[in-house]
Amino acid sequence: MPKPDKNDIERLSRGESTRGKIGNRGVGHRLTQKERILFEAAKRQGFLKIPVAGIRKNVINIYRLWCQASDREFTTR
Repeated sequence: MPKPDKNDIERLSRGESTRGKIGNRGVGHRLTQKERILFEAAKRQGFLKIPVAGIRKNVINIYRLWCQASDREFTTR
């Protein structure tokens, strides 16, 4: 699988089509407003903080792809 592009990850998180044809219809990627806040914080902090109440796997999928595109280690707390 080719390395994803950051712009494609942003488009995927909004439910738009991507230029690199990444993503899968069977895997959720579109983020809600609350999930977007978690994702933006994870990009700044360098890790994804998962709340006690839990979140959908969409945030984890998008952050994992973002880490691949940024050459970062995928980390959650």
